[in-house]
Amino acid sequence: MKKWSKILLVMGFFSAESLFAQVIWEKNLYKVYLQDNVLSLFRGQDKIVEIGSISFNFIPVDTIIVEEVFEDSLILKLHLVEKDGFHADFPSEINLRIVQSENTFHFFASHPTFNHITVCLKDQNEHYFGLIEKLYPGNLKNPDLRGNVVDVDVYGLGNLDYAENYASAYSAFFISSKGYGSFFDTFAKGKYKLGIGGITEIYHQTGTLDWYIFYGPTGEKIHSEYYRLIGKPKYIPIWACGPIFWRDQNNGGKDELLNDIQKFNELQIPLTACFIDRPYSNGAHEWSKMDFSDKFAEPEKWIKKINDYYGMQVMTWIGPLTFSDNDFPGLFSDSRNYIDLTNPMALAEFERRLASNQYAVGIKGHKIDRADEHFPLTADWYEPVTETEARNKYVYLYAKTIDKFLQNAHGRGNFNFARAAFHRSQPYLSALWGGDSRNNWYGMAGNMANAIRCGFMGFPVWGNDTGGYLGEGKIDELLYMRWLEWSVWNGMFEIKIDGAGGSGEDRPPWKYSEQLQQVFRKVCQFRMEMLPYIYSCANTSYKNGVLMKPLAYMYPDDENTYTVWDEFIFGSAFLIAPVFSADNERQIYLPQGNWIDFYEPNKEYSGLTTISQSIPLERIPVFIRQNSIYVSGQIYQGNSKTWAGNLNGKENLIIHLYPGEINENTQFTYFDYLDGDTEKTMTLQNQEGKILFSSPAIPIPSVVRVTCSEKPQKVFYGGKTATFNYDKQSKIAEIACPQNRSIQLEIRY
Repeated sequence: MKKWSKILLVMGFFSAESLFAQVIWEKNLYKVYLQDNVLSLFRGQDKIVEIGSISFNFIPVDTIIVEEVFEDSLILKLHLVEKDGFHADFPSEINLRIVQSENTFHFFASHPTFNHITVCLKDQNEHYFGLIEKLYPGNLKNPDLRGNVVDVDVYGLGNLDYAENYASAYSAFFISSKGYGSFFDTFAKGKYKLGIGGITEIYHQTGTLDWYIFYGPTGEKIHSEYYRLIGKPKYIPIWACGPIFWRDQNNGGKDELLNDIQKFNELQIPLTACFIDRPYSNGAHEWSKMDFSDKFAEPEKWIKKINDYYGMQVMTWIGPLTFSDNDFPGLFSDSRNYIDLTNPMALAEFERRLASNQYAVGIKGHKIDRADEHFPLTADWYEPVTETEARNKYVYLYAKTIDKFLQNAHGRGNFNFARAAFHRSQPYLSALWGGDSRNNWYGMAGNMANAIRCGFMGFPVWGNDTGGYLGEGKIDELLYMRWLEWSVWNGMFEIKIDGAGGSGEDRPPWKYSEQLQQVFRKVCQFRMEMLPYIYSCANTSYKNGVLMKPLAYMYPDDENTYTVWDEFIFGSAFLIAPVFSADNERQIYLPQGNWIDFYEPNKEYSGLTTISQSIPLERIPVFIRQNSIYVSGQIYQGNSKTWAGNLNGKENLIIHLYPGEINENTQFTYFDYLDGDTEKTMTLQNQEGKILFSSPAIPIPSVVRVTCSEKPQKVFYGGKTATFNYDKQSKIAEIACPQNRSIQLEIRY
């Protein structure tokens, strides 16, 4: 560690705001200033944050003195004049270490007497996003939390308020429109006062200041820094990227499940997985034994049929509790018998039951429910935890525990999704689903707003109960169509075909009109075609950001995006504008750039404008961003092999190119399922008179489709003249590319 001279550093007296602020640390573009005990972080001439005060046990720091300065860090001596009135050994001074790495600042200080940490930032007229999934405050869908007070603490009574039951993702992480992310690394509950009275206050009931500032300025760059700290998001298997169906009530057991799958087959609706919700087991609440009841007898046979004949994977519902069944080691003594996930005996028994009863017969994943609902905050844990951390840490441990069980059984080819989540769950949790939405327009719209908030928090894959959870199964046909047309663009695409607890008439597609069946089939077919893109985006989120990106996540400088909850960027190429009412018209805001109508590519729009569209029943508005790449094709089959036959060498990839303006370029990371999940960087450039595209070799035949305003004069492949087709109506030039050979294209016009 290289130590710098204190004397030289405090000699620099310049900042963008004052001639008297001291530059106390500097490296490359980053600087730390100190003036009147106020710390400011800068990148170049742009202020990132200004830290007005830090308090321990509500005692503010009186004086800050530079103690030591190193190449990548500095130590400040914080003087506390007052006592807290509770601890005789409350310190009069404490060290604050600030470490800078890549685009991250880390602040750390701790003392045994500390129980409360408060950081006050000067509000820079900024806007704040993240922290909480539920529609706080007042069921407002607006994701901008400026001017609000937000509690960061998993909520145990999620059925009592807000638009959905148990939209239960929380994180001590927010993104600011000023281009930074804030993360307080603790499971302790917190309270955030955002842009109130010129101050943003960050508070957690903990004894350790363990706080990070990530510079972006865009959401994907901020989250890239965040994931570098907490770990890469969990791998998503390709079978979990396709259409998934389920029932809430499986009264007919295995026969009903197999009959459902066969009826989907008869309609030629493709699927890649299904899951079985409780009740399906023996024991309390038809769950506690964690096996299969007589209705699902001989699971090894019917699961094998679903796997081998239909090409689908099977998952189940699980919960970290045994309800009234006390025959389980390491239970918390409460009415629902939650399992102590720090107790070795409890963990061993939990894994034994799941491994022997479920994994051994082919179960590949779980809907991991509960953990939030009626959780006992005051329970005695095997490994003690404070009450302020209990529910938040339990939610995290639940994801981590089940991930370990699944990894032990199946390696990384598993999938687990939850409604309750807390930060640091991302390496262990495949996806979130948006709680128990109402089966109406408001429920669908509310879930969309939940998805936007989860995107800001950095949960990469999100999905919802398509058709709604609460209420009877049968819903209005138009509502069902619009819900399907939106959900196909979710990170996880799962479709519920009955009502809550099986109430009312169910809603499989065969109980609706031919028009609904056509929409159902079309969206599922499209999802299968988009698997190369979805699989790639899901498994490169550690560097490319969440799948469903809020507009303000991508365009933090555009004030028009701050309140947008009903549009999102899918991956990096698509803008999706779902329909959340029976009206077949809607207003659509297009941010900076040029946008092409996905369904009518002759229609192009300049950004920074709002347009109005009349929307046909069979689709919702989707736009492609110029200067983008996406991929589609046939690389995986589920049940469609039963009517279309196995691919068996018929795999294909289509690479879609939408060049930007002259001198613009872009990249896409293709996560190649058929080549050992190799990450392959595709590059697109638009130069004067030519378009350049390059890609590493693809192990299957591929076709490049490039949007050109006019027919190219010539196309070169690897420096040699290549043949191509050009469609005047779509303005697309198509070039066939052989397999196992790197692609180097030059399109001259």
